[in-house]
Amino acid sequence: MIDDKLYDKLKNCYAKEDESIEVHVNNVLEQMGILKRLGYIDDEKAKILGDAIKCHDVGKANKYFQNRILSAKEGKKKYFDKENELGHNILSPFLCRFGDDERDYITAYAIINHHYYVKNNFNEIKEKEDILNKNIEEIYKSCNLEFDKNNILDLYKFISILQTELEENPKILKKALLILGLLNKCDYAASAHMEVEYSADFLQNALENMMDEWKNKNSSASWNDIQKFCMNNKDKNLIVVAPTGMGKTEAALSWIGDNKGFFILPLKTAINSIYDRVKKDIVKDNISKRVALLHGDTFNIYNDEKINDNNKNKEDIWAYYEKSKLLSIPLNISTPDQIFDFIFKAIGFEPKYAMLSYSKVVIDEIQAYDSNLLACIIIGIQNIIDIGGKVSIFTATLPPFVEDLLSLKKAGSSKIERYKFVKNIADIKGYKKRHNIKILEEEMNADLIYEHYKNSYSKKYLVVCNTVKKSQEIYQELKDKGIDNINLLHSKFVKLERKEKENHIMSVGKTYKEDNETINEIDEVWVCTQIVEASLDIDFDYIFTELSDLNGLFQRLGRINRKGAKNINDHNCFIFTEINQKLLIKKEDSIRGFIDEAIYKLSKKAILSHGDGILTEEDKLNLIDEYLTTENMKESVFLKRYWISYDYYSKLYMHELSAKDAEKYLRNIISFDVFPKDINNGLLNEEEINLIFERIKAVKEHLNDKNKSREEKKKYLFELSELKSEIMKYTVSVGLYDLGGEKVKYLENIEISKNTSIPILLCHYDELGFRRLTEEESKNENFDNKDDENFI
Repeated sequence: MIDDKLYDKLKNCYAKEDESIEVHVNNVLEQMGILKRLGYIDDEKAKILGDAIKCHDVGKANKYFQNRILSAKEGKKKYFDKENELGHNILSPFLCRFGDDERDYITAYAIINHHYYVKNNFNEIKEKEDILNKNIEEIYKSCNLEFDKNNILDLYKFISILQTELEENPKILKKALLILGLLNKCDYAASAHMEVEYSADFLQNALENMMDEWKNKNSSASWNDIQKFCMNNKDKNLIVVAPTGMGKTEAALSWIGDNKGFFILPLKTAINSIYDRVKKDIVKDNISKRVALLHGDTFNIYNDEKINDNNKNKEDIWAYYEKSKLLSIPLNISTPDQIFDFIFKAIGFEPKYAMLSYSKVVIDEIQAYDSNLLACIIIGIQNIIDIGGKVSIFTATLPPFVEDLLSLKKAGSSKIERYKFVKNIADIKGYKKRHNIKILEEEMNADLIYEHYKNSYSKKYLVVCNTVKKSQEIYQELKDKGIDNINLLHSKFVKLERKEKENHIMSVGKTYKEDNETINEIDEVWVCTQIVEASLDIDFDYIFTELSDLNGLFQRLGRINRKGAKNINDHNCFIFTEINQKLLIKKEDSIRGFIDEAIYKLSKKAILSHGDGILTEEDKLNLIDEYLTTENMKESVFLKRYWISYDYYSKLYMHELSAKDAEKYLRNIISFDVFPKDINNGLLNEEEINLIFERIKAVKEHLNDKNKSREEKKKYLFELSELKSEIMKYTVSVGLYDLGGEKVKYLENIEISKNTSIPILLCHYDELGFRRLTEEESKNENFDNKDDENFI
């Protein structure tokens, strides 16, 4: 690829302030060796990747880059010279020699595109030919070697053919993207002085150790049928349908086994719960190299662990966080946006794409997502399968229309065989009956709940509402009726308060006391929203819930009599079938509502067809299979929106979207963090917030101090991240409608960092959480609060 004489001359040039090109290349090759040793790449990939690694940074030998490094070592800043300089990734291939085969095309593509200092590297080569020639000639002269113009001309021809070949041959492009992704992943790891991947040789043994512990307590303990099925089908893509309490988490982990794995769940609350359980009950040791948490609050969670564990210091937490971000840890518990953003092909997607080619991905409760997110996930599933990764779906219920979508690339087309999954439905005949339902063809009301509570012996009640506003109303009404031991949980609490509530409900929701035999009888009522639906291991005696859709309903019921250990002679599940019509999505272009009208009507019809009485797990599956079919759903807004999203995302050009745009599409961002300022009591936690801001200012001053050493600045950077995380605990997430129009008192933006500012929002905030002002209150000049300029 590169002439030995030329490389010998270039290898001692700087790649970084503290590394020569040779040292850096050897470090990157070492990372590639890890991938090969772990079995993540074969010999063929390793050969191509090795060639790309050796050549990828030789372009840094240009005088402009070298002068910039020398200036940086002297504490001076020198900027990229756009008039005379090109990115080293553009120069590097012109210092190499290539043949005319697929391997060389792939190698050159990876070298050229391992950075994107410009939007299109191939266009840059065409448009900056004179500068490119001059830079290459200067490098040869600096090495006292002859500059061969004919070789440069041949390279221009080769790169032109390469571009055409990749545009016309998707198979070669796919291979090239994989090598590029592997190059970047190894390069990033080497630059960060971290391992590209840690060994995944622990999970199977950890699961067996857990089983041994179970057997010590109960000699008859053993893996159940779905867990054995997953152990025996690790090489296949699976769909596993089983009710709550049947060990789906253990089954999913058994399927991942000693492989790179991702466990994807829809809600942070559930993710945190699974993460805690895995590290405390299953993996137990060496966590920072084995189990990672991936979502927007990861640093906060890790930092809280440090506070609760005196053996962990700041450096440990920061290193753990960096390893998690680098995706080098084997087992990852994650939200979908942390993984599936690769489908948008934004700049920088390739390392994640390549990593998923050797990964196993578990998706929990796939039916919980809206049409847009479902389209993203299914495109991701299909791509992962195409590049060699494995996917399994674990769910309590799977609507037939969702199963059909998994193997379709176009509405109404034939199913694609390679996307079909091996399906296992748990044997639920004889499974414990847990739910005795009462259907109430009316809207939820507090009177009925209160009357039942007043006359009941068991007092652990769960009330689930479709909206925050409804939960606040029901909570207040029940409290006004004299229920004191009542709690409220929804998304519009300050994060610190919400975390405390989540911990409390998990404690209350345990089936048994510490002896694991005595039923955990607690007199407590919890009014919640759908955040308690999925993958949350809580167990209540009674539920009163609004209907949204069958899947959501059965998820909610799964929080009641979870172990089947309680008497069900009387109704323990009360379902209000009538809901506010404004919540329904009735048209494709509707901006109101969040419940698909067709799904709601089919769900209502299904549950009414069953009627009052025992609802078995088999009944639930039968209702789903009968009513939520592709045929019944074909005119639904859900499917129409799904196919619009699917068609758009699947046809995106490379780098058509920016990373920020991709994030918005995948996260479906409709909420914003604010500091709530109650109209009566002022800014919540003002004293604590001011103290943190004072510290942030002081830390920034230290970071700007040129006399501080790199190690000192590293400590201050950690502290700054810590302070930013701390300040976010005092924010609340509110909807877009809370920030716009006449109904808002938007006081000012508080700058947290260069790219982050948080508004102070005038509102009502009390035990009900956040409530936006009424229009009349918003117009009242008495609430202008001019004194806010004193706030930092």
